[in-house]
Amino acid sequence: MCGIAGYYDPSEPASESRVRTMADRLAHRGPDAQGFALIATATGEVWTGDRAKPRAPFDLALGHRRLSIIDLSDAGRQPMGSADGRHWVVYNGEIYNYLELRDELAAKGHAFRSSSDTEVLLAAYREWGPAFLERCNGMWGLALWDANRRELFCARDRFGVKPLYYAYGADWFVFGSEIKALLAHPRVMRRPNDAIVYDFLALKLIDHTNETFFAGIHKLPAGHTLTYRPGGAPEIRRYWDVRPAFELESEPGVEQAAIARFEELFTDAVRVRLRADVPIGTCLSGGVDSSSIVVAANRLMFDELKLPRTLVGDRQRTFSACFEDERFDERRFIDEVIAKTGASSYRVFPSGERLWDELPAVVAQMDEPFSSTSQYSQYNVFRLAKESGVKVTLDGQGADELMAGYPGYHSVFLATLVRAGKLLAAGREAYATWKLTGRGRSAAELGGRTLYGLLPAQLTTPIRTALAPHLASRTPEGRSLQVIDRDLEARFAGRRLDWIAERSASMHDLGAKLYADVFQFSLPGLLRYADRNSMAFSIESRTPLLDYRLAEHIFSLPLSMIMRGGWTKWVFRRAMDGRLPRAVQWRKDKMGFVTPEAIWFAQGKARVAELLGDPSASAGYLDAAAVRAQLHRPPSGMFYTDLFRWYILELWMRQAFSTENPA
Repeated sequence: MCGIAGYYDPSEPASESRVRTMADRLAHRGPDAQGFALIATATGEVWTGDRAKPRAPFDLALGHRRLSIIDLSDAGRQPMGSADGRHWVVYNGEIYNYLELRDELAAKGHAFRSSSDTEVLLAAYREWGPAFLERCNGMWGLALWDANRRELFCARDRFGVKPLYYAYGADWFVFGSEIKALLAHPRVMRRPNDAIVYDFLALKLIDHTNETFFAGIHKLPAGHTLTYRPGGAPEIRRYWDVRPAFELESEPGVEQAAIARFEELFTDAVRVRLRADVPIGTCLSGGVDSSSIVVAANRLMFDELKLPRTLVGDRQRTFSACFEDERFDERRFIDEVIAKTGASSYRVFPSGERLWDELPAVVAQMDEPFSSTSQYSQYNVFRLAKESGVKVTLDGQGADELMAGYPGYHSVFLATLVRAGKLLAAGREAYATWKLTGRGRSAAELGGRTLYGLLPAQLTTPIRTALAPHLASRTPEGRSLQVIDRDLEARFAGRRLDWIAERSASMHDLGAKLYADVFQFSLPGLLRYADRNSMAFSIESRTPLLDYRLAEHIFSLPLSMIMRGGWTKWVFRRAMDGRLPRAVQWRKDKMGFVTPEAIWFAQGKARVAELLGDPSASAGYLDAAAVRAQLHRPPSGMFYTDLFRWYILELWMRQAFSTENPA
């Protein structure tokens, strides 16, 4: 796990000092070592600082900051070149199946000087070309110079666990692991992206496109490659996709085999992610996902002895965020998992007092705005892991999007069944969901959402548009629209209507909604938060539930194995039979890493009022008078989420575009 940066620019000689400055912005991602390479793309000559600098016309620079995880020796340092010097790579990530690939490549005649996965990656590219990515199981953002093809080949892993950003012009190209590295290059202008800011304010969307909050800076989509040839434009291609092929019901006799296959793939996903030469721990929230990882990791660490005791100690280390307020606390479930495994439990109690002091640092780490105080809790968990001496953690991202883990999926599933004519099945499922999730208002809300999901987009769009003025002071959406600058709203109102139509189209198709949430509306933002929060403390975060083999298996299953009897993630829960404590395995509630926002905002009331009383940096985006009016309204519903969004935007604008803070 590392930080990478680089650029191509023939207008002036490539500079070690310039690429070093870019890489230094990523020092938190790689505190263990650094390396640089200057390349003359016309002649293939390379300089890495190991000899006197020749007078070659260098126009490509590669920079790397290393977090040593596998092969801690200097043999694993980057940029890494092939033996003939024709290929050079900088790489951020891990190839978990590198041992198997290494054996396969050695049988084909490749020799290895190190035990690093980076050298395996380089050899795999030389053997199979860009198609080597299809053989890799892991996470990555990489840039590889191929002198034979005279092109820079970049790639991002299938789900986008690891980031890769880029900017380009007519004859230049800049890339890096984080936006802050790109902004250190003079070619990259620091300008806000008005459309993305509007989406954040009006639609509560984040990381939903390949644009960023900075105009002209893009992120490479998950599962895509980018090829840049000097003087040309980047060519982007998808190399992997997985579409839900859901049938509604399973064939007789196949369920047990499917559950067993799930358990097999899940266990192996955890097993290969335990490969490291440094201490490993696990994040534990108390939900099904993280608890299952802790249980599986514990068995592999100790019963099957997959890791040296020097790396794990006598007990597995787990890290959790807890709260004194029982409405937000999951310690009763965490305790069940700890009792089951005997793992060590490290716990942190994030506080509102520290939140307001530390938010500027979190915003700077994220590079772009974020949407809730949950990210601050995660930030605290990784800080705790760092303080305990752990360098790698296993985390549970992805299961909710792959297996319909959020409560809102219930109504989509019911609408899917109804539209398919499965009325009896829909009735049974509705009754089971009603009993499981609550009665009264929950039943009415479930029915209303289901009916809404059955309406075609041609009706839902005008309905929401017509109701918006009447609900302006009663709904989060209405409050958001009230505070948006009128000129901004006039410019981008069409984006809101397009989004309503797009989301409406998936409200009666569970497969389509899961796909959209995995690759667009939910998971991309969560992965950015996890990457930045973990890397803030030089920790590599690994996600077993996003193993592509497991995802392909899940998306091949019938819907009745994803949701059943009101239970989300049904196949996952069944695969954990006898392994998880039943109180965790069959939890009815879904907390979703929530925080006591109302308490925290009460503690920071003066700070919030001071910043939002004069939202000068976000002028042109927020209506200052409307924001001040909202500050004096009694809080209700999602008020604090809206308030936090406005606060973060103003704080981010002051950081990103202040003349006093150009960094």
